[in-house]
Amino acid sequence: MPDSHPPTRSASLNDWARLIARPTIAPGGGSAAAAAAALAAAVVEMVASLTAARETYAPVHDEARATRARAEGLRQELLTLASADAEALLRFEEALGLPKGTESERQARERRKRAALREAAELQRDVLACCAELAILAAAMVERGLRSAQSDAATAVFLAAAAARSAARAIAADLDGESADSEFAAMARAAPGKLAEAEEAERMTGRLLETSPG
Repeated sequence: MPDSHPPTRSASLNDWARLIARPTIAPGGGSAAAAAAALAAAVVEMVASLTAARETYAPVHDEARATRARAEGLRQELLTLASADAEALLRFEEALGLPKGTESERQARERRKRAALREAAELQRDVLACCAELAILAAAMVERGLRSAQSDAATAVFLAAAAARSAARAIAADLDGESADSEFAAMARAAPGKLAEAEEAERMTGRLLETSPG
């Protein structure tokens, strides 16, 4: 894949790692968080599929199948968001390179920067929402899924919660300085509540692991 373009949703893990490692701003932390959450979704798919395949877990087969299907959708969405975040950062990088010799040039440059940051914040809002939902799905698999895969499900919870924290922080940083009555400021204010959902799933998982038979 050409290095001048952000990785696509079908890029390999090696491509993602190689491109994130470069000394450029895109792809960056937002893409890394979305990609990590996509891996968490894949783990949930695995645990749910294993659960649905065991007759002894028949009472939760319907839940496991629904969980697997939803986790697959979240995985695809998160990979798309990872690529889109890299593209938004490329637009921010392009804005940084605009001329700023005159007042009109500086104003145009600031408008382009702000537009790119707002776009990035909207993408991270969607990452955050995916992560919160994913953490809840994974925590349910920790509680009711295949016991021998409980630690795998817990890994998915922890990855999703970490990615959610990253997304919430990115939203706050990208929207810093927005007018208090703007829709973007409202987006920033809503982020901690969505993050709390993921972190509650993380705390619940911790409690379940503490009481689970060794």
